[in-house]
Amino acid sequence: AQNTKNAVMPNFITVSSLLIALEKANQLELAESIYMDAVRDGVVSPWKRRRDYDGKLRIMMDLHQFSAPMAKIAIRSYMDSLLSLRRKVYGKGDAVFIVGKGKRSEERPVLMPTILRLFREEFDIDVTVDTSNTGRVRLSK
Repeated sequence: AQNTKNAVMPNFITVSSLLIALEKANQLELAESIYMDAVRDGVVSPWKRRRDYDGKLRIMMDLHQFSAPMAKIAIRSYMDSLLSLRRKVYGKGDAVFIVGKGKRSEERPVLMPTILRLFREEFDIDVTVDTSNTGRVRLSK
């Protein structure tokens, strides 16, 4: 998204709503482009410092405020960067994705099953639910 002097910058809710609509319309490339622009512009910030099971601070992808479409795009983007660069982009150890436990979901958790299915179906990878915090998914490197 190019910014001009009088341009209105979208906020997190606007980006999330747009990504939901684009996923429903099967416009995945456009959705990914908008997501990447939002990250570049600081509207969306998936990477956070959090304490891991061993008490050490690590950078983790915190998705639990994301809509399911935005979370899937964030993970696809991360996986694409790993595959295209053929190196570990975000440090040593496991990649950790914070999806939450679904406590604020209307009926049942949405992100956890969505993210587990995404890894299994699109990347043929079985990730594990973190035993020390069941709101996290771990991808072992």
